[in-house]
Amino acid sequence: MIALALGNTRPGIALAALLSVVALALSFHYLLPGSDFFSAVFANSIGVYAFIYVFFLGENFTRTQPFAQELGFALPLMGFLVGVVWRRGEIVSRIASESENISIDLAGAIIWGSPIAVVGVSSFVLPINELDPAQQNAALLIAMLIIGLTASLTARSIAAFLLDTAILFEDFFVNAGRLAKPAFAFLTCYSLLAIIYGCLYAIIDRFSAAPNFTISGASRDITLNEGLYLSVVTLSTVGYGDLTATSGIARLIVASEIIVGVLLLLFGVQAILSSDKR
Repeated sequence: MIALALGNTRPGIALAALLSVVALALSFHYLLPGSDFFSAVFANSIGVYAFIYVFFLGENFTRTQPFAQELGFALPLMGFLVGVVWRRGEIVSRIASESENISIDLAGAIIWGSPIAVVGVSSFVLPINELDPAQQNAALLIAMLIIGLTASLTARSIAAFLLDTAILFEDFFVNAGRLAKPAFAFLTCYSLLAIIYGCLYAIIDRFSAAPNFTISGASRDITLNEGLYLSVVTLSTVGYGDLTATSGIARLIVASEIIVGVLLLLFGVQAILSSDKR
């Protein structure tokens, strides 16, 4: 999805991100046995990194050429992979001793995060956008090389941070599995409520002499599809304003749906949380 989103404006980075996810996830799967969730979290991290990288390019490196952008994107990932290979034994031991007690290593995060933050802040402070394309290419590659070396030298700390995140990720899916039944029951009630009120909106217009709703600025009878749309928007309390109730009876029904929807949400959340304690 990220590759598709970046495809029109940054096709090279989109392709690099996609290939990086595939290549590095497979590499970690074989280099770090028993770390499937680690690979998944790292793949997600590449997506976050891609968006941050594109943001910095758009703000501070507007004249860089495509080859420099793509190489700059790859340098930190290559540095981290080299660091993982170098510290593989320690990282595998950390994975083998994985426990449910998550302890984020803040000191380690500061060690590897500080140089990266300094590089990022420097790109805003220094007049990089005033440089010509060749100079910007060099500045970008130097900055990403520094980040790549940092990632390589602190690979163990970064891996530990990602592993703790992976444990949280795994716990989330375990808990989500336990909550599937009550969540499905809640969504069923929620959907039923949306359908009932959507039908009510269409019914009152059918048996009224004048329209009860204004739709995109025009006063006319509401269709069932539009009634369902209004019902969902009302239940979610979004209120786009493209479809509004104008008569007293319509407003009364909309108000009742809001109250019933809030009550359903409160009782539904309470039921879901209670089922997790059983």
